Amino acid sequence: MKLHVRLLEKLIELPECTVEGASNSQLRILLDDLGLEVKGVEASAEKGVVYTLETLANRGDHLSHIGVAREISARTLAQVKAPTMATQLSDRKASVLVRRATDKCMRYSLMEMSVPLEMKLRNDVAAFTDEPEKLHPIVSLLNYVQMEMGQPMHAFDADKVEGDISVELSTKQEEIEALDGKTYKVPEGSILIKDRKKIIAVAGVIGCANSMVGEGTRKVLIEAAVFDPVAVRITARAMGLSTDASYAFERGSDYEGIAPALKRLAYLAGGSAGTAKDTEAAHVIGLTNTEAAPLEKRKVTVLLSALRRELNLPRLEEVEIATRLKILGYQVESAAASGKDKELTLTVPAWRLWDVRNPEDIYEDLARSVSLNRVRPELPPLDVEAAPLNGIERLVKATRSALIGSGFVEVITTGFLSAADVALLDQLSPGISAQHVSLKNSLEAKNSHLKVTNVMHLTKLLALNRKRGVEACKVFEVCRLFNRPAELPSDEPKERDELDYNLEHDVLCFASAGRWFEGQWRKPESTEEHARLFKGVVGGLIKGLGCQFSVGKSESPFLHPGIQATVKCGRNVVGFFGVVHPVIREACEIKEEVMYCELDARLLVKLMIGVPAPAVSDFPAVWRDMTLKVGLKDQAGRVLRFIQEASLASFTDAAIVDDFRKPEEDYRRVTYRVTFQSVDRTLKSEEVDAAMGSLLESLSGKHGIEMAG
Repeated sequence: MKLHVRLLEKLIELPECTVEGASNSQLRILLDDLGLEVKGVEASAEKGVVYTLETLANRGDHLSHIGVAREISARTLAQVKAPTMATQLSDRKASVLVRRATDKCMRYSLMEMSVPLEMKLRNDVAAFTDEPEKLHPIVSLLNYVQMEMGQPMHAFDADKVEGDISVELSTKQEEIEALDGKTYKVPEGSILIKDRKKIIAVAGVIGCANSMVGEGTRKVLIEAAVFDPVAVRITARAMGLSTDASYAFERGSDYEGIAPALKRLAYLAGGSAGTAKDTEAAHVIGLTNTEAAPLEKRKVTVLLSALRRELNLPRLEEVEIATRLKILGYQVESAAASGKDKELTLTVPAWRLWDVRNPEDIYEDLARSVSLNRVRPELPPLDVEAAPLNGIERLVKATRSALIGSGFVEVITTGFLSAADVALLDQLSPGISAQHVSLKNSLEAKNSHLKVTNVMHLTKLLALNRKRGVEACKVFEVCRLFNRPAELPSDEPKERDELDYNLEHDVLCFASAGRWFEGQWRKPESTEEHARLFKGVVGGLIKGLGCQFSVGKSESPFLHPGIQATVKCGRNVVGFFGVVHPVIREACEIKEEVMYCELDARLLVKLMIGVPAPAVSDFPAVWRDMTLKVGLKDQAGRVLRFIQEASLASFTDAAIVDDFRKPEEDYRRVTYRVTFQSVDRTLKSEEVDAAMGSLLESLSGKHGIEMAG
């Protein structure tokens, strides 16, 4: 917001602020301390000092000079001098009827005025408006009144308006030519101002060229309204447009600001106050008002002791509190509470109905008024009792160290996909686009859909790091995915566990590309080696959660059809892993194969159990290798489960170390390494050989698996 010090001086007595010392003036220091942060300073002899303020997104009242004057008054207790206004407006209705057909327009007023052809502004009024020579004087006055009082208004040429005016929601996408000469598409559900034949304005955003005032305008219709901030924001973002009006309406306009603004306009346009002397004045012909509902009288109650405690000002006098809050627009009623305490009941002013609902809002307003410098910083007492971890937090705690220890780096990616990403995934899995939750008014095109998988983000992240020269890229993330089912669930309340988010679910996902090890002394791992190492991390993770790990057949459309598997905890499928599909890899512009794993966090939380750390042995491990005959279509990993089920004495681990086939044989030769270790002694070769003999006998007798010759 542009704050003109010369205009502000007309409303309230100010601290010292000169053109030469504007950057470090007392006024600037005061504005910063009030939370009206000064982002820029312009100083010239013609316009004086102009500050650019950074205002809060929920404080529409700060977008006017009188709103800023009110904040200064609450601090300095200097009186605000209200601008001079017309004593009354016309008792006649405007000649154009108004029909308000949507509750998203809370109040709507239409003031009809006659304007002279030779209307000119006074120099001191024109100095505060941008390019007044290019605008009709009545438009410049509207801009001046908005700057002064905060109420956006719009002027229609009455002779270009055909029939009655209606305020309604659009039922389809519309196209308009706006005041700036550009064509815009207005989305369905926008608030439109229409006459009998056409759209004449997009409410709260911009007017249309077909009803704009010009040199030949003799009669105008002045629109002043209160529009729903969310509706205006959605429309403005969809149109790719931000105007002074939309900026103000998005932050909430004053419910009772319409009448004062129209009276101020009538005063400025009706005589020498805003127009040059010896020129014909404009006159109010008629006025029509409509409203959705009577103004809410919202009350917020605070205890005097709680207010003092929150501000850490135990000696703050009640009279000072009441005075400052009254200047800010609150009506204050005091009543005795329990003991010696008092209860303050505050009626919220009309311009703060958008954001003031709780006692905390009152604390903030008063803190700004008395100055944050008076509030002594003091840490509240800490609760030494930590809140218990939820399921996902327990899972992260149990897996983060293991992944970091394996060289993975934790990352945070966005929860959105672009339309192009969705189209790519739909090629691999036709119909998956229907499962995406799409955003109608996303701020950026790349954030138009909520993601149903994290494979795109992690692959893009790995590609970016590989381009930057990172040799071993390993990343992991706990994130949330979003799926829209074909039929939405009922809104009826039902019992849910703590991790059931309806259409959302958490996943633990990790990926790697490039070398597995940082050292460059050896050639990069082959795809088979990379897959084996990656599988080891997946298996170690599952085992670390106290679950039995195994793999099964997988058909994930986002992974390479021939190099993927499901992840099993016992008999439960909890996710999948494998090589990322070539189509995704090429779209992400990465040359090497990418390994990716996605695990359902909710299932893992339900399955994981507390497992004590295994005892560490000081005695050497002993292992034996055996090569078995495995069918061409059989899973080599199935034999690992058979070995574990054999319950061998001192058995600690089993792993596949080789898998090959001779051309003339109709089976594969798979070599398994079985490891034995005792925590209290060194094992003898005889007992290890005996255990291996028992294992081979079990594999042959129960499962028909023989040794390869």
